[in-house]
Amino acid sequence: MTITTPFEHLLAAHMSRAHRVALGYLGHEQEAREAAQDALLKAYRARDRYDDQRPFYPWFYRIVRNTCLDAISRRKHRAMPGLDEERVAGPEESPVERLDQHREVQRMKRAMGRLSDEHREVLTLRHFEGLSYAEMASLLEVAAGTVMSRLYRARRALVAEMESS
Repeated sequence: MTITTPFEHLLAAHMSRAHRVALGYLGHEQEAREAAQDALLKAYRARDRYDDQRPFYPWFYRIVRNTCLDAISRRKHRAMPGLDEERVAGPEESPVERLDQHREVQRMKRAMGRLSDEHREVLTLRHFEGLSYAEMASLLEVAAGTVMSRLYRARRALVAEMESS
């Protein structure tokens, strides 16, 4: 695709960010790549609804988030992948260490899959996307204090789920 319009430049500039968000939500590399591409296509098709007087990323983030939530609802009967084992395990680890790491990743996947969408969302934004509380508040259209309390509850829920598995 040849980039010709300012809107296409915006989309291209945010592709890797969309992928990181999708990976945080979906946990599986291929599924995240597909969701990010779907979100780009949806955003492109909805370009006439974008108000260029407002920041681009919050508008685009909602499209990515909704695309991921749709993907999650389509596969609700399966366990949600949490982290990509290849990204977690290093090549210098022994087979025993890799096995332990794999088990922990599987526990994390199961625990993330049991969290509410709200908890999964704030954990994704903070730990996969690396957003600040202020950035999260802007994207979610809530106060920074609300973001902090949601993140606190989400972390507690994740720990509880990890301990129960």
